Amino acid sequence: MPVRQDKYNRLFTSSLILASPSVAVLFALVILHLVPWQAAIVAGVIILIGTGYILSSHYNHVERLKEYITALRQLKGKDALPESPSAVGSFLYPELNITLSRMAQERQQYRRQLEAVTEGNEAILKSLPDPLIMLGSKRKIIRGNPAAETIFEDTLAEKELSTILRNPSILNTIDDVEHSSKDISRVVDFKIHGRVERYLQARITRMSEQTWDGTKIIVSLHDLTSAKRVEQMRGDFVANVSHELKTPLASLMGFIETLKGPAKDDPDAQQRFLKIMQDQAERMSRLVSDLLTLSKIELLEHTLPTSVTDLNEAITTIIESLHTQIETKKITIRRDMDDVIPVLGDNEALTQVFQNLLENAIKYGHSGTTVTIRCKSYGPGSQGMRRLGRPSFAISVIDQGDGISREHLPRLTERFYRVDPARSRQLGGTGLGLAIVKHIVNRHRGVLTIDSEVGRGSTFTVYLPQAVITENKPALPGSYKLESDKLGF
Repeated sequence: MPVRQDKYNRLFTSSLILASPSVAVLFALVILHLVPWQAAIVAGVIILIGTGYILSSHYNHVERLKEYITALRQLKGKDALPESPSAVGSFLYPELNITLSRMAQERQQYRRQLEAVTEGNEAILKSLPDPLIMLGSKRKIIRGNPAAETIFEDTLAEKELSTILRNPSILNTIDDVEHSSKDISRVVDFKIHGRVERYLQARITRMSEQTWDGTKIIVSLHDLTSAKRVEQMRGDFVANVSHELKTPLASLMGFIETLKGPAKDDPDAQQRFLKIMQDQAERMSRLVSDLLTLSKIELLEHTLPTSVTDLNEAITTIIESLHTQIETKKITIRRDMDDVIPVLGDNEALTQVFQNLLENAIKYGHSGTTVTIRCKSYGPGSQGMRRLGRPSFAISVIDQGDGISREHLPRLTERFYRVDPARSRQLGGTGLGLAIVKHIVNRHRGVLTIDSEVGRGSTFTVYLPQAVITENKPALPGSYKLESDKLGF
């Protein structure tokens, strides 16, 4: 009601203002006795009513145009344009709605072109394989592409760069580029420390002008980890092979010389020596196989797995494959796996983890004892949640063997480290099994803990992130924090 009253008041006032010159002329004619006062009053009323009618139609037209403009402002995305208001009844400027309609069509066409360009740029940004970070003033992150958010395992927008990247060399270089008076570009090689180290190269470029969203600096990252790992892998492989193969090769060469000389005509010695040579050759074969496996795992350690694995099925397959060893040592396998849930991980790699752990448990467990496989899930606030920083799932392999002294535990996952080298070689161990386990668990952003007591046995526990399915895709593991009262690797 107040709005309508205000409209009528405005209409009445405008009509009086516009009709006042004509009323003044009539008043002058009455004074000059050229027009009777009765006729002047009738003429004035007619002028006032006519002016009000014309203004009323114009105001109605303007109101319709106002509603039309409001509807235009509320358009989103690819919404269709509202219908142009009718100019019927407007005597002052009937072409105004046509002009506004044309402007709206041109504006929508321009907006759609702009949206198409923006969508194209977004698609290019999302498809870039290398991480890209856009910075504003004082190292404030404007945004990052999906590759950047994947490598830092977090959303980046509105954060300060130093909260996710604490490398002084790149931070200082960014500050220098920001405060430089020239358009410059610099390249910095740096390393991200953590459970899995990454080698990166950053190209830092200052924009000639600040963009509409506040971007002043572009930081593009190129992952050099694979190249560095290949280079390191070659050196490690040669060093390890030359060191570990020296002993069995020397034995083979000695037995060959013996067979060619003193034992040339001794069938019993030949059979005995050939059996030893076969064992040494098999040991070398296992060693080379484990070295190649470890090198491959280290090469992929910085890439997160994206598939989901059913550990129950994987462990069942492993137990079936170890049936001969289990029967030979009369080991009982106890499975406490009622709480098994899907985990985020590579099925082949995780099978390798539990294959190695179960083989060790059977190999070093006493004959006639039990090997227990125990599973447990950890939700918010639990110990496992604190280990990984997100809901996790733990699988423990528990043996009843001699146990391991605590001074050996920190080094168990080192390459070729053996608590009892002679016994390990006798049982066919290469000294690489737990190293392989550690690197696979690291790749899955998990945790390996080892707890052992001499005379009672050992417990190896692997904590893995639970799989969270979103739109038929597994969620990537987030950041983690290790808080352990046992030994974690």
